[in-house]
Amino acid sequence: MGVLTAKNPDYDSAVRDSFSRQPFMETVGADLTHLEPGICEISLAKEPGLTQQHGFFHGGLVAAIADSAAGYAAFSLYPANSTVLTVDYNVKFLQPAQGFQITARAEVIKPGKTLFVCKADVYAEEAGDKTHCLTGLFTMMCLLGKQDKANLGREKAST
Repeated sequence: MGVLTAKNPDYDSAVRDSFSRQPFMETVGADLTHLEPGICEISLAKEPGLTQQHGFFHGGLVAAIADSAAGYAAFSLYPANSTVLTVDYNVKFLQPAQGFQITARAEVIKPGKTLFVCKADVYAEEAGDKTHCLTGLFTMMCLLGKQDKANLGREKAST
């Protein structure tokens, strides 16, 4: 896909503000590590509470960071007065997510008026090697005229 353009000139702070208010991402220790219009990366270090019975990152968590990365890749292209919701996703687990860290990289492959299609891949890092452990397609919805509750509270306080 060619170069994508953000409709919100302040997309970086809008995305990072929204990410910082996600209790789930905070709970698991995820970090937004790269952002540009139409692209987002989220990384997560391994902790014992994030694994399944074999010591791999839990599959639900692997899919969740891919979903968040896809959502924020799409959100980075949205107009200022909007928010993002996942419509659907389909993921394929390719390998166990084994290593000290996983990173989800998502990019918008089809921007639309309301629906944006994204692809996301998750890689596990261990001993200098990266293993491709998940790939998926995600559909995100742009809700125009909507903002996160925290933003609405700030607007009301300033009027």
